[in-house]
Amino acid sequence: MERFEKQAIAYTSACHGLVHILEVTYGVILVSIAQEFGASFFVLGVLANILGFAFGATALPAGFLTDRFGERRLLILCCLGMGVAAIAVGLSPSIYMLGAALAVLGLALGIYHPTGAAFIARVATQRGLAFGYLGVAGNIGLALGPLLAGVIASFMGWRAAYFIFAIPAFFLAAMFFFSARTEANFTQQSTTETGAERSSLRPVIVPLGLIFCASILNGFIYRGTVTFLPLYLSQQIHLTFLNLDSVLIAGSFTTIALIFGIGGQFLGGYLLERRRHESLVFATALVVVPLLVVVGNSAGLVLMIAASAFAFFYFMGQPIYNCLIADYSPTDWRGRVYGISFFCAFGLGSFSASILGYVADRLGTNWVFMVAAGFGLLVLICTIALLVRALKVSGYNKIGAE
Repeated sequence: MERFEKQAIAYTSACHGLVHILEVTYGVILVSIAQEFGASFFVLGVLANILGFAFGATALPAGFLTDRFGERRLLILCCLGMGVAAIAVGLSPSIYMLGAALAVLGLALGIYHPTGAAFIARVATQRGLAFGYLGVAGNIGLALGPLLAGVIASFMGWRAAYFIFAIPAFFLAAMFFFSARTEANFTQQSTTETGAERSSLRPVIVPLGLIFCASILNGFIYRGTVTFLPLYLSQQIHLTFLNLDSVLIAGSFTTIALIFGIGGQFLGGYLLERRRHESLVFATALVVVPLLVVVGNSAGLVLMIAASAFAFFYFMGQPIYNCLIADYSPTDWRGRVYGISFFCAFGLGSFSASILGYVADRLGTNWVFMVAAGFGLLVLICTIALLVRALKVSGYNKIGAE
């Protein structure tokens, strides 16, 4: 593995972790924000919707700009934007300014996914494992983010969390900037480009369309669960320990659940080198639906086990989806295709925060996960269609070869 390839995977993975730390921090400090500004769950859901939609909306232009100007420049912009926006969130004097600052933060965070995924798809010689490592770093951020934010918010206030998280953002911007000299010696001959022979999207419109539909629905699941899981766990698991407040308890339980996603990401990346990608994504979708139903109908230890299992299998699917997009997208379209995919997942999917916030207000927080299970059932239908198509195409190719 080339020196630049190792650096690219390391820096891009670290950036992925920080992106998700900043993304999930809002859900952990949601109670503190509600107390300070006197906001309802619906208003808090709308703010999460603003953050999430901005997160996803940036993916489209970021994908186009990645194809035009290169990944490294966009990653530098992403890191600088995260740092500045995090400071703005921490300085917000009102609920309206907080919403505006969260929108800017979402725009900065949204640059990362299409750019980082296109970067890894270009430089990695073992693409499945590289996406696995990338996913592991993202889940470390998702898992540790609630705990870190909860600890900082409990002892220093919720604003301090954003100030502290701005520091590594500026550091990573510097690392990407100074890696330019190493990148100049890296040649594209060392990369794996499975889609290089295709220059048109027409032959792959159907599978990409199914992937995009699944991305929207997975985005509904992701935004709703990440936003309301800390609150739901704090409601359903009652534990008093060392007089710690509800923010820290919620963050700790969420970390315990989401840390299992790390193993899922790694297993997904490992299996990508050995199994049909369409079969793997179907298997993950099949398991996620019943687990969400159990999460929405349990408490205590059963809830923790179900939430942990859900995190494992849900996040196992992420490197698989990233690899599928690389499989089906032409090389010169890759940034844009990733941009569309992440816009579907994070932009359109962000509306579930408002929808599920309304559901939580009217029916109870447990219904967030019941509705998410319905979204998961639709994902399963998309993956079945994708697998059936892939099996038919491989069957035709086998007959043609004979």
